[in-house]
Amino acid sequence: MNKEEYLKIIQKEIKKINTDEKEDILSEYESYFINGYKNNKNDEEIIKELGDPVKIAKEINAVNSLYKVENKKSVKSIFSAAFSIMELSILNLILIIFSFFVLLLFSPFILAYFIAVPIMIISPIILLVMGIINGFSTINTGDIIEVIKGVTLGIILVFIGYFITKYFWKLLVNYLNWNITIYKKGKMK
Repeated sequence: MNKEEYLKIIQKEIKKINTDEKEDILSEYESYFINGYKNNKNDEEIIKELGDPVKIAKEINAVNSLYKVENKKSVKSIFSAAFSIMELSILNLILIIFSFFVLLLFSPFILAYFIAVPIMIISPIILLVMGIINGFSTINTGDIIEVIKGVTLGIILVFIGYFITKYFWKLLVNYLNWNITIYKKGKMK
């Protein structure tokens, strides 16, 4: 393999990175070759020092995806980062699939949360509509107390959900960062 083939492989394997960044990465690797030539090394020696271009591209994809997760918090970016990191090693694949399985197990509770909490918070409007339709004489003190409890519980659950989501987001980003760090150290092959 020569320099051109090496750089073409990296260029082909790098995904979801804009062209300016891609060109910066390629020029950086080209500078490795230029420095190697200055030290009287041939393409094979330089390539051996740099490593497998496919693995390098996977690492670049994972780092880029993780950067997007840290700067643009969205479900799409987290899935993109997870899949990019899964490509790094078999252990990552197993751990991330296990994590998605656990998430799938909790999905009924998550879905119930996203349905119940808004209903709890808008329950005064529901009670008001019931009063307009059926007459306000049908609303008793117990109904009003239940609505107050529902709104209070709904607001508390919103705050709890916010902090749990924030904590798990940080935990997930730290886990993905840890995976990349371990991979870079060469402990995961």
